[in-house]
Amino acid sequence: MATFNSSRDSILLESGTNEVEFIEFYLGSISYGINVSKVQRVLARSSVDITGVAQAPCGTIGMIHIQDKPIMLMDLKMSLGIPFDPEAIHPERQLVLVTTFNKQTTAFLIDGISKIHRTSWENFEPLNDKVTSEGAGGYSTGTVTFEDNIIVILDLERLMLSLLPASHGNVGVLESTEARPERETVRILYAEDSKMVRGITQDILNRSGYVQVDAFENGEDAYNFLLKRIREKDFDGEGPYDLVLTDIEMPKMDGLTLCRRVKTEACSNLPPKVVVYSSLINKEMALKCISVGADAQLAKPDVSEIVSLIDSLCLEAPVGANF
Repeated sequence: MATFNSSRDSILLESGTNEVEFIEFYLGSISYGINVSKVQRVLARSSVDITGVAQAPCGTIGMIHIQDKPIMLMDLKMSLGIPFDPEAIHPERQLVLVTTFNKQTTAFLIDGISKIHRTSWENFEPLNDKVTSEGAGGYSTGTVTFEDNIIVILDLERLMLSLLPASHGNVGVLESTEARPERETVRILYAEDSKMVRGITQDILNRSGYVQVDAFENGEDAYNFLLKRIREKDFDGEGPYDLVLTDIEMPKMDGLTLCRRVKTEACSNLPPKVVVYSSLINKEMALKCISVGADAQLAKPDVSEIVSLIDSLCLEAPVGANF
């Protein structure tokens, strides 16, 4: 059994240096990567007992138990829709990648692991035509290249949301959302690389009355737009925004770096409130958020709590907030 310790990554992220460590693994002949912070441990497939389950999402192999806790095991190639030859698979060589994100622990069957890389978010590129793996493109945040080897960075959150749409809870939230007129004056800068999550979240904010939302797909674009508004004095009041809502994992500039730069550089005299909304939020990550100046953090997929949290930070008399 191998357990991954994210302490080195913690040092990088808590200082907001825009660096990340990710683990490179492979499915067939293609290299993929995910943030080390999501990886709990790696096991040999032969070391776990698998119990079948009924009516499971596409790609589910069954359930395994780690420390008496049941965990869903999914064949990642099958879930991503990557063609493969079952006869070419060697189960004795396969590994189980145990991950934790979105408050859930899920295991994925992979073909092997290469190494851990450290790099800057600036080096990540949008998915390009050189990547030939079918199916995985829709669940990638982009690629990064090391020594001419293209590594596809997977968006496991989007994959799980597509397989288990009810887990995000957005349908019930939209139906119960009630607009309040005092929210209309609050100006929000929003950075989120997932188009799906960005759309869901912005829809909820708009329906609740938070209609002044400028949304961007990464921290760098959001930060540059903020600087542009400050330079051109394109705003009324004491600052361009009342609140910044940001994911952590984003190409070009991550959310912790965005938070630090907003608080200490762009708006140091009168910084806006900053809420970090990420699948990586846990006790350790909450401390990192505090270290870069974040006012609050919220774990995905608690989308129902976003409006109440913003109310508590931006309105003089918040309703229904409990923090």
